[in-house]
Amino acid sequence: MSIGLSSGSRVWLVRIVAACCVFGLAMQAHAQHYVMMPDSTNNRLVLFDPFDGSLVNSNAFPLAAGTPIHAMQVGSEVWVSEQIGDRISRWDFTGTPLGAITGTLDNVRGMGLLGGTVYLCNDGTGNGAPGPSLHMFTPAGGSLGFFLTPSTTGPFGILDYPGGMLVSSDASNDDIHKYSLTGTSLGTFHNSTSLNFVEQLDYATNGDVLAAVFSSNIVARLDPVSGALLSSFSASGARGVYQLGNGDIMWTNSSGAHVFDPDTGGDTLVYAGGGRFLDDFIVPEPASVTLLAAATLLVFRRRRS
Repeated sequence: MSIGLSSGSRVWLVRIVAACCVFGLAMQAHAQHYVMMPDSTNNRLVLFDPFDGSLVNSNAFPLAAGTPIHAMQVGSEVWVSEQIGDRISRWDFTGTPLGAITGTLDNVRGMGLLGGTVYLCNDGTGNGAPGPSLHMFTPAGGSLGFFLTPSTTGPFGILDYPGGMLVSSDASNDDIHKYSLTGTSLGTFHNSTSLNFVEQLDYATNGDVLAAVFSSNIVARLDPVSGALLSSFSASGARGVYQLGNGDIMWTNSSGAHVFDPDTGGDTLVYAGGGRFLDDFIVPEPASVTLLAAATLLVFRRRRS
């Protein structure tokens, strides 16, 4: 439902409302907000400050050695897609393993929670997997099937979008494509020679779409309606992207996590390791974890009104 706000305002409104709904009735819970990232070189979860990108914890807990790509909060769990492990591993907030989602998955990448469903990018055909496709799961881990992505060769990242989602690609035939939540193609969002091998997508605070473009070695800013390229900055082998509360942009590559200052053009390496996708992580004190589990659909920044 729209209330007349810009898309960027809605993103921040969702963050504020989610935090208030989940934690506002229990101030003593002292909920902590972080940006989390899997380090696929050292196989661990890393935490950053969401305002300025400073390093908070270089080893929140160990991860499986399956080339973790995307760590995403699902209720009171952290789900981690493993590209070589061909699965989603599940963890509690302290790093205790809770099992894994396996099956007809091969060469999996980014995830997204949209409309109460977890979507996972799949590219390979091993293990009986169908090739380029999005696989769907309930927040409890139950399979909801999959749909093929014929317009997207090599799906890599997912971002919620009015009417459905945006899906990035590691191929040049269709850099970012639009799909409905049930897999109907809604057309191309962006396709040009300026972008080659798009990984993570995210919203800037003003509603523009940010894209980490691996082979083009840039982070691109795209018009949220037309998909047109508005600007970019140099980001060698970019994988992940996230705009911080102070307006700087955090991005990742094989060297680690960086913070780019749009005002000065300065770029600072804040963590050395195998940088991957960036996502929100909201952690209550142990006594209030049940509050988070009861409000699964409210704590995800990527759900938009």
